[in-house]
Amino acid sequence: MALTVIFLTPSISCSLILISVFGCGECVEVTVPQDPVMQQRGSSVELPCHYKTSVDKNFVLEWRFAPGSTPHDQGKQILYFTNNKLYKPGSQSERLSLLQDLPTLGDASIQLTDLHASDAGTYICEVNNPPDFYGTSVGLIQLTVLMPPSTPVCKGTTSASVGSDAHLTCNSSEGVPSPTYSWTRLDTKTPLPLSNMVQDDKTGNLWLRNISLAFSGMYQCLASNEFGQQKCELTIQVTGTAEAGVIAGAVIGVLLALLLLCGIVLWFLRFRKQKEKKTTQSIYSGNEIREDATAPGISEASLQGESQPENHLLENISSRPASTTSTTKSQLNNFLV
Repeated sequence: MALTVIFLTPSISCSLILISVFGCGECVEVTVPQDPVMQQRGSSVELPCHYKTSVDKNFVLEWRFAPGSTPHDQGKQILYFTNNKLYKPGSQSERLSLLQDLPTLGDASIQLTDLHASDAGTYICEVNNPPDFYGTSVGLIQLTVLMPPSTPVCKGTTSASVGSDAHLTCNSSEGVPSPTYSWTRLDTKTPLPLSNMVQDDKTGNLWLRNISLAFSGMYQCLASNEFGQQKCELTIQVTGTAEAGVIAGAVIGVLLALLLLCGIVLWFLRFRKQKEKKTTQSIYSGNEIREDATAPGISEASLQGESQPENHLLENISSRPASTTSTTKSQLNNFLV
């Protein structure tokens, strides 16, 4: 029994020392592009994958897909070939095919048609061929789906006053590579001062500082990359100080009118209350009975005339002799009765 020591150089990417008594299989070597594969949305793309191994009945080819930024070790199976049978369990099965019907001749490349934005991500090509367990059996391909920008959405300040600031935003939800943004003012004869305008072509933000009436108008945002461009518009209305003064004056006038009306209503209510109070007092004063008041229809002269006989009678009584006093008193009592 011979003992054989084989040294495999890095030229075949198999830097291992294999010790075998009965010999060994070849090292599996999978080759894929090192640079990302880029293709435009809606077109077809080929993902190359070549390998070297001694194909046997245990040969297995597997393709997996990790969408977007998903780690490649979490990729899901989209194609499986074993025992000369092909399986395509993924959602891309209708658009996915092998370039070689039997990928047993060193070519395991696939083709994907009608590219969608969701097709972007990492594709994993893996070849298993026991007993060839050594070498590089896995290759990773990064696919980028190129597309023009989607129609951007313009938002921000639509009305402002002279001397204030305005902020506008513009953003496209799609676009690979990332679109750049450019703001312009439409239908303007006088260019706006650049010192009052600050825009970010990467984020789509536009700041207008210390604006004047000249800033009123329609603003357009253009989102573009090498595959297309889209635009949106937004109108800003700048209100001048004169118009603001008119509005403020109108508001103050309305407030003063309301205050005047309230004052009139309060004065009227107070006047009415006082009038009702005086009327009530006059009614109660007419019902009072005074002892020294003259009865209706009798004058003071008649009262004085009636009192004179009584006074005259008293004088006569005082001037008479004492003998006649009792007679006179009895007569007086009869008179009074």
